[in-house]
Order: sequence, then C-alpha cells, then structure tokens
Amino acid sequence: MKREQSKYLIMAFVICVACLLTGCSGANKDGTYSAIQGFTNVYDILVWPMAGLMWLIGKTVAFGNYGVVIIISTLIVRTCAWPIYAKTNDMSLKMNLMAPEQAKIQARYEGKTDQESQQRMQMEMMNLYKKYGVGIGGCLMPFIQFPLFIAFYTTLQRIPYTLSSSLKFNFSFLNGTFLGVNLFLPRGEALEKVYENAELLAQYGLSSSSYEAVSKAQNIGIIVIAVIVGLTQIAMQLYAQHQQNKAKDSQFADVPEYRRPQQTDQAKQTQMTMNIMMYGMSIMMVFMVLQNTAALGLYWVVGNIYSFLQQIINKKLSKKRLEKLKAKLS
Repeated sequence: MKREQSKYLIMAFVICVACLLTGCSGANKDGTYSAIQGFTNVYDILVWPMAGLMWLIGKTVAFGNYGVVIIISTLIVRTCAWPIYAKTNDMSLKMNLMAPEQAKIQARYEGKTDQESQQRMQMEMMNLYKKYGVGIGGCLMPFIQFPLFIAFYTTLQRIPYTLSSSLKFNFSFLNGTFLGVNLFLPRGEALEKVYENAELLAQYGLSSSSYEAVSKAQNIGIIVIAVIVGLTQIAMQLYAQHQQNKAKDSQFADVPEYRRPQQTDQAKQTQMTMNIMMYGMSIMMVFMVLQNTAALGLYWVVGNIYSFLQQIINKKLSKKRLEKLKAKLS
C-alpha cells in the first residue's frame, strides 16, 4: 500500500513540476514577454519546444499564416496526447465493468454504520479495485496533458511580443489575419492600448488611422469565436455524459429494474456539482477568450472540435476494447 501511495505522490509531483516548466510566470513587470528570446530562466523549458514547433510550421506547411499554424500545431499536440486519453478511457471502461459488483458491496453494507462493517466494506472495495486495476493513478492521468496545453497557451501569449525582426527568435514573418480577424490582437480596451503604443503598431504593421475598421471587425470576430468556444465545449461535455449514461445502462441491461441500484442523494449531489462545473468551465472559457488575443479562441475551437471527434472515434473503438478487458478480467 505504501509503495502504491509513493507512486501516486511521485506522479503528482512530476505533473506539478511540469506545469511550472511551462513558463506561465515568465512575464516582465510591464506585462510583456522577453523570455522566449532566450533561456533567461528555467521556466521556459517546455515553452521553447512549443514555440519552435510553431515557428517551423509557420515557415513550411502553414505558408506564414498564423491561423494555419495554430490549427496544425493544435492537431499535432492533441494527437501526441491521445495515448493519455486512451489510458483514461481504459480506466473508465474498467470502472463501468466493476460497477455491478461495486453496487452489490454497497447494498450489502447499506445501513451498517458501525466501524467493523465500514472497515469490511473498505477492504472489499479495495480488493475490487485491485481486481480491476483501478486506482488513483488513473484519476491523475488526464492531468498529465495539462503541461502540454499550458505550454501551448503560454506560447500563444508570448508570440505577439516577438513580432519584431530585430529579435533573434521572432515571428515577424507570420500573417496574423485569419477569416477577417487579427489573431495577434485582443478586443475592447486592450485593443485601444495597443493603438496607443506606437512601437506595437509598428510591429503589427498597423497605423493609428486604421483603428475604427480594425476594432469593429476584431470585436465582432472575437465575440463570435467566444460563442463557438462555449457551444462546442458544452456540446462535448453533454455528449460525454450521454455516452457515460449509455455505458451504465448497458452494464445493468440484464438486471430487472427493481433490482438495479438506485441513485443515492450523494450521487445526485455529485451529478449536480459536475453539471455546475461543466457550465462554469464553459462560461470561464468564453470570458477568457473575450479578454485575450483571438489566437486563444481559435486554439480552443480547434481543440474542442478535435476532442469531440476523438470521443466519437473512441466510442467505436471502446466496444472492442471492452471485450478484451472482459476476457482479461474473467
């Protein structure tokens, strides 16, 4: 048991360290970023490969278009993270497989609150988890993807500050316009501050007289992107919930309705909490898109669509994987 706990603690520590290495704290006092120009601190270790990937894509297959760079880079990063997603899905399949046995154990000790009964139930549950190979490590698997995604986010934050050709490592060759929106620029008051800075206007290739035309297209474009981000995020979460409910129903397909475990008050509360978190996350993402450059919104739109398709593909693969798990565990 101690060995298992040590393994999980080490995994959690590695994930935390990896998140620190995404450079998300590398901003200067004036809000700009210079760390991407060189290894000025240790926090850039994961930002540099991401920036290098995007620079290479921009110089080659993206033909210098920032929007195409983001799309291709997102597809590459998400594909690299697919094995982690597959491992997490295997854990979900195992939990669905053991659900009937878990329900029997819980039913057997229902109403028994004495210490001895609780200890026996915990021992039986632990043996069940061991039998199906379910542990806290599986719950930590999705967090392994976070450093990659945070590094991508940090790189997008820094790129607008590296458009000067005087820098050794720069993205001045990129065309930031994509479907009528300038991906380097934010909206609202943040856009006004850009136009108040002559140096930034020169880097972006803009003039102060173009503010009216650019701001109108920029504000509308980012709002549209933000709405698409919110809708795709909610649709993806609803689809995932629908698939989970179908999987649970299939597990008890041969069990009469009156013998199926009923949802407890705690389970209902948990479901309600998850729904609040789901919609809360979608709203938070919308506000983040509205407060950042358009590049972040495009990244999340592509990422959400990719995840949606990933779930659909995985649904087809899960049937075969489920049969293999059943054969292995029987």
